[in-house]
Amino acid sequence: MPGPHAIAMISITGMVFYLYTRPWIRMEYVSLILLTTLLVMFYVFPYDGNAGQLTDLEVFRAFGHPALVAICSLMILGRGLTMTGAMEPAVRALGKLWRLNGSLGLLVTLVMAGVASAFVNDTPVLVLMLPMLLSLAERTGHSASRTLMPVNFAILAGGMMTSIGTSTNLLVLSIATDLGMEQLRLFAFTTIAASAFAVALPYLWLVAPRMLPDTRQVSVRSSRQFEARIQVGAVGDPQQAASVGTALAGRTLPDLGLMLGRKLPVVAVLRAGRPLELQDEQKLDPGDAIILCDSPAGLREVAVAFNVELFDRQGLGHFIEGDVNRADTHFIEVVIGSDSDLVGRTLRDARFAEQHRVIVVGVNYGTESLRPRITDIADQPLAASDILLLQGPVDRVRQLAAAPGLLVLDASLMLPRSRLASIALAIMAAVVILAATKALPIHVAAFLGVLAMLFTGCVRLEGLGRALSLEVILLVASSVALGHALVTTGAAGWVATGTAALVDAAPPALQLAVFMCFAALLTNFVSNAAAASVGTPIAVATAQTLGLPLEPFVLAILFGSNLSFATPMAYQTNLLVMNAAGYRFSDFVRVGVPLVLIMLVTLSLLLAHRYGL
Repeated sequence: MPGPHAIAMISITGMVFYLYTRPWIRMEYVSLILLTTLLVMFYVFPYDGNAGQLTDLEVFRAFGHPALVAICSLMILGRGLTMTGAMEPAVRALGKLWRLNGSLGLLVTLVMAGVASAFVNDTPVLVLMLPMLLSLAERTGHSASRTLMPVNFAILAGGMMTSIGTSTNLLVLSIATDLGMEQLRLFAFTTIAASAFAVALPYLWLVAPRMLPDTRQVSVRSSRQFEARIQVGAVGDPQQAASVGTALAGRTLPDLGLMLGRKLPVVAVLRAGRPLELQDEQKLDPGDAIILCDSPAGLREVAVAFNVELFDRQGLGHFIEGDVNRADTHFIEVVIGSDSDLVGRTLRDARFAEQHRVIVVGVNYGTESLRPRITDIADQPLAASDILLLQGPVDRVRQLAAAPGLLVLDASLMLPRSRLASIALAIMAAVVILAATKALPIHVAAFLGVLAMLFTGCVRLEGLGRALSLEVILLVASSVALGHALVTTGAAGWVATGTAALVDAAPPALQLAVFMCFAALLTNFVSNAAAASVGTPIAVATAQTLGLPLEPFVLAILFGSNLSFATPMAYQTNLLVMNAAGYRFSDFVRVGVPLVLIMLVTLSLLLAHRYGL
């Protein structure tokens, strides 16, 4: 029979699971309640048993657990890849394929998303691909709602392929290692997970899109068009000409369209201040200026693809050039009100950019049809309802929001530090290699990778807080403490004994399926980490009771905890695509439940075959 501490832990676990499913209380608060309860309980009633001692100090040690260090470090590394635009060349290449054949493009996207998420946390992969998929849907006529959920599910399934694919994998393996299982290598279960991914791929590619609604009207990005200007090379500055805009020199406009993956949105090309006749065979010379008209997302794509700056250094950007290099910059859309002192004046006369220390990238003229186009936006008189597209750090955005006569419409689009993309990729590759070869533990390798990204500028100290999730930190810490308490007090062993009695006569594949189903049920209604922290100790204890290898039972919990397909609250990426595509709860149930069943059957059979059970 379980002792008082074990009974208390089982009761606390049940209450925590109930609270995690309640919409009226945030997950962070539940984690804090759990930590506080454990602290008070083991401070007032410390436990001393055969499995060890439990005091309030043991609870606090969860915040220094290697799994938490690794998870936080990987979140920061993922932000470094996102902030530098390291994966955007692959995304642009994928866009070309989508325009040739949408069905083939979806298949390649699913495979690429699954492979990428095996090495990068799921959320950064989706965050990077989401704007691309929405943009492709807008330009090619494909429905975003019929692609976002399958791609998201491919990302979640691909995260199971390596030990660093998701934070859940790290948590399960860390707990299992603490409980006596031999540490698994980075690719120890890749063949199993990859085979299951291959089985699920036809469903995600051919069936799931047809089960989803068509919501083509949904849009999450500004579609306003802005006149902007880019330079071919740099005027009067040989050092800049060697690094900025030289990808444009000597090329024709059709060549640039092939590089971009779509037609370059050119309005005019200026040479020595005069417009050239737009001819396909006309090559661009250093010093030429290209006037574009595109959405903010489209202009950002141009800037990243050609490594150009969307402003004139000699005109509206030279005085804050250093600020751009030192801070994360955003695109900001600002509408000019009727009471603004900009009405009837030019940007140059008003010294707008210098006064607010932002870069004027482009202008959307609200009354454009009523006045002639002038090629230099700095000398165009402005009117009420005109919209300025500005580039600047977040603190400048807040200052603009308080400026009289101006209204900030959108400041959500960040410009990547693309010159550091190769460095960020090299750092991430080094982390993966060090972990794969066991030269360093994953938490040490990832932490060193964070330091390398900080020193090289791929991420910045002031941006670390945005990379970390308080919800994840509290959830992981409380889950580690809960799992440790369940094992030490004997609660996990008592539950394992009952579970072992239930599955004792069942075939091995069915035994594994029961544990995987248990974890999948919890992960879709509670959380991945909670399912992992409770399920792993029980699985280990059950395997020991049955006299079977630990690895297949631990992997059953690992895989089950990643089957977050059936509900939108199961994982944060589900919520992201739900918001972007306008999905309903029933859409996840209709598409996700069959996928859970496919993965459950496939993974159970593969695990049993792999370990000879």
